[in-house]
Amino acid sequence: MNDDMRNKIALFRYGVISPLIGRRPRRGERKRTLTKLAEVVWTTPDGSERRFAAPTIGTWLDRYRNRGFEALKPRLRSDRGKVQVLTPGQIELILDMKREDPGRTAKLIQRELELAGALREGQVHVTTIQRLLRREGLSGPVTELDRPARYRWRAARSNDLWQVDAVHGPALFCPASGKKVRVKIFSLLCDRSRLIVYSQAFFEETQQAFLTVLAGAVQRRGVPAAILADNHGSFRGEDAQIACAQLAIRLVFARPYDGASKGKIERYHRTLRSQLLDRLDLEKVTTLDQLNARLAAWVEGEYNRRPHAGLDGKTPLTVWEDDASEVRWIEDEGEFARAFVATLVRRARNDSTVQIGGRVYEVPTHMRREKVTISYHLLAPERLWIDDRETRVYLREVDEVGNSERARPKPNSKKRRTKARKTGLNAPEAFLRRMTKPGRGQGGAA
Repeated sequence: MNDDMRNKIALFRYGVISPLIGRRPRRGERKRTLTKLAEVVWTTPDGSERRFAAPTIGTWLDRYRNRGFEALKPRLRSDRGKVQVLTPGQIELILDMKREDPGRTAKLIQRELELAGALREGQVHVTTIQRLLRREGLSGPVTELDRPARYRWRAARSNDLWQVDAVHGPALFCPASGKKVRVKIFSLLCDRSRLIVYSQAFFEETQQAFLTVLAGAVQRRGVPAAILADNHGSFRGEDAQIACAQLAIRLVFARPYDGASKGKIERYHRTLRSQLLDRLDLEKVTTLDQLNARLAAWVEGEYNRRPHAGLDGKTPLTVWEDDASEVRWIEDEGEFARAFVATLVRRARNDSTVQIGGRVYEVPTHMRREKVTISYHLLAPERLWIDDRETRVYLREVDEVGNSERARPKPNSKKRRTKARKTGLNAPEAFLRRMTKPGRGQGGAA
């Protein structure tokens, strides 16, 4: 029994005897009052209802008069803190099991010991094991000392840090696959203001989905100094890292399996699910566009404009706007477009082709056997092109059947080679002369 319950019981007992406190009862009054109190059905601190015998109530009264309020508290057991139902060997085994694997819960330890025959089933209650572990400092925060420290924190200014993550939504019909596919909702959250800078649903959880959300966020809310992401391939991929590098965004990755390090966006996802995703009318929401329309309406019209407990009652939009003058923007459309373009180098084969990602593309014939720089858009990596001087040439996949009927251009006659002058040297003839006339040297004109 803890101290809080002992205090509640003492207050309850004081309430029972209070009619007899503060005055000296007349002859026979004490007995009559105790008899009446014994007939009352009392609600005890644990919620149960019961009567108490008159001698019991009289004992409480005498204790209070002799030793005060403390005497009304239940006495502590003399064997408090000792485990009576476990042998010393069983106690030591339980402690060793917890030290061996701090992740073992008391219930799991109980079950393992029962399965191993070290405890009889029902011999000990799980709370007994919990108290034992707590007494030995093997329960609660103590067991987490070997884990990284975790503190409550936030970024100093809006756009200093964004958090990104994806959450699964409802299953909708996907035209590309011809069946229902569970959508993935990517969201970017400003750590300082809790503002959702951009959110969109996709059928795929890919780099292109993340970069699409990033591009929309940068256009609407400026460029963040850093982005905190988990270790999923959609954030760790080379294209994602290239885009962030070209936008001067530091990409920071959380520790593996440490979702709590991105607690703000994890908490946002719970709100998103409880207020929107779990309440969608899937008879009306059947397409990705319909879902994204409702998602945008909820984010911009409800979440970003609602007072937030973590912001002292301010709205995320208000807090973000307070720092808007410090936000870095990309005002040059050309600079923004270039930030989402990447390049790679390939050597063109003799048949004027290059291989990229397992696909074969054609390049201009005059580039065969040369190293060519190929550009592609990070939001649409299937679009590839080569800048040939001032001309942009978009690449297409090889059509081998079509090429079988394709006309071959004739060589330019103006670039024919100069007629070669005969040197008179011939290797087979020289070999023959050397064998037949070894004394005459190894060379000479034919």
